[in-house]
Amino acid sequence: MPLIVGLLVLMGLFATADLYLNKLDTKPVLNWRDSADSVASADTPKEKEVVIDSQFSLDGKLAGYTVVSQMQTSQIFEKIDLSNIKNVSIYRNELKKEVEAVEGDESEVTKSPSIYLYELQGPENQGALTYLNAKLQFIAQINAVTETLNETGDYGNNSFYFNNKNYENTAFILTQIGDDLFGFQYQKSEGDKAFEDVKSVIQLLVTEQSIN
Repeated sequence: MPLIVGLLVLMGLFATADLYLNKLDTKPVLNWRDSADSVASADTPKEKEVVIDSQFSLDGKLAGYTVVSQMQTSQIFEKIDLSNIKNVSIYRNELKKEVEAVEGDESEVTKSPSIYLYELQGPENQGALTYLNAKLQFIAQINAVTETLNETGDYGNNSFYFNNKNYENTAFILTQIGDDLFGFQYQKSEGDKAFEDVKSVIQLLVTEQSIN
């Protein structure tokens, strides 16, 4: 008799334990991955605004031109990637100038075609090395059939023309002035006037660099 009672008690304990375990199985399992992601996404910082640390201020004046837009970039002339050159910041400034067109008795003020001024800020006292590194990047990336470099010492400390047969109406010049490089992209259709304006800007930069 005591043996039968003991067996009944033992069976009751097993039944109770089984019921409890089954209830545990029915509880929802927390997805820690989803939980962590939702918290992380809520705390993800917003993308930082790029600070333009150009030598030229937006809306600033430069040899009769106004800086109408600025952007940071890793290329020059929107073709040659210079991101492999260390410790160099690259900015593109769009320059516009108001011109007065006279036709008969009427005059109209319009804006000239843009001159794009690329600015490569390099390490102090390493302007010649920055220029050399930039030139090597041009040599490595240009199309030997349609693109050539024509080095000249007429502008700044060092300079060269970048000639592209696919853009025969556009001129490209890169010049070193002190520690920094400046690239100019302008339309040849403006004749010598645009080129004279570019030379005026270069002379202004050379003068400012010699003063500083």
